[in-house]
Amino acid sequence: MSWGTYYKYDGYLSRISKSQIDEEIEEHEADNRRIYAEMLAYMAQTPPAYAKDCEGREFPWAEYLTQKMREFQEELEENTFLLCRLYQCREVLREHPENVEEG
Repeated sequence: MSWGTYYKYDGYLSRISKSQIDEEIEEHEADNRRIYAEMLAYMAQTPPAYAKDCEGREFPWAEYLTQKMREFQEELEENTFLLCRLYQCREVLREHPENVEEG
């Protein structure tokens, strides 16, 4: 016999209607795939010695790449957090639609 933790979650998805749930999931999954593809592209390229900022100043490529990976990580975390909430809402919408309301 298995064991686990049951929980109830009351969530809120700002500016997302019930009819948009699947579309939002597809969009954020596509965003995550794009981020992974960009990360792979950075890993596969031959790195230059320096990168330039928007003002034309040069700085070591390693610093640029570190910052870029931080940005990717933050975006992935935000998308993943929202995707989890979207998945939960979609599950409740399918199993207990009376428990999902817009307002």
